[in-house]
Amino acid sequence: MIIVRKTELKELMDFAVQTAVGAGNITLEYFGKAIEVRMKAEDDPVTIADKRAEQYIRERIGSRFPSHSILGEEYAQKNTGSPFKWVIDPIDGTQSFIHGVPLYAVLVAVEYEGVPAVGVVHCPPLLETASAATGLGCYHNGARCQVSKTASLGNAWAHVTDIAELQRYRPGVAERVISKVKHCRTWGDAYGYLLVATGRADAMLDPVMNEWDIAPLMPIIVEAGGRLTDLDGRPNPVGASALATNGILHDEMLDVIKSIMKH
Repeated sequence: MIIVRKTELKELMDFAVQTAVGAGNITLEYFGKAIEVRMKAEDDPVTIADKRAEQYIRERIGSRFPSHSILGEEYAQKNTGSPFKWVIDPIDGTQSFIHGVPLYAVLVAVEYEGVPAVGVVHCPPLLETASAATGLGCYHNGARCQVSKTASLGNAWAHVTDIAELQRYRPGVAERVISKVKHCRTWGDAYGYLLVATGRADAMLDPVMNEWDIAPLMPIIVEAGGRLTDLDGRPNPVGASALATNGILHDEMLDVIKSIMKH
């Protein structure tokens, strides 16, 4: 159970939002332009925008909260032994960014004793920001937001980041989900989870997630009234797969996924 004063959580959330927006402005300097793309590993690109944005975030955290630990995608972890750890993905959806698709996001989270307590998803080209802190609710561009009330998969709007990736890691799941929902869209990354939190989508799933991908999403989905697990239904899926729903549809979606695994 997270035991941090609400005033402290609000301070952390506000700072995280300001920092994500600042980092997003850096990414916009490069968005839609021809820039060098390097591969850290197969199908894992990085650009100067990723690096500059993470440097900016780290510098701000180091100045304001020097005792806090930091985990980011592009640079070595800073481990101070503090119960507070910032988790950063400077550009979630680098493929979108590289291809000029405005669905990438800056992700910032604060974990307290290993549990995500603050989360921010900022989409620079769209000027959309979702933010949340435990017990304080979820906000979309500063206004309270909540998940949808869709009550059946037959009426649901689902998102996945990449159908081909889902098929590779979870054979059969993509076809089964598509056959059960009303609509299925792709190229989601963190933006798909923002859509769930704001009630514009009903479910979002990914077969592979890193800690910096998923930590910011957990407070956002939960505080918006939804539910987030891995694809096997396990809670707190940091570094695993992810399934986010409006909560009402969660068990039904898990049943669809599990029905494939039984065959």
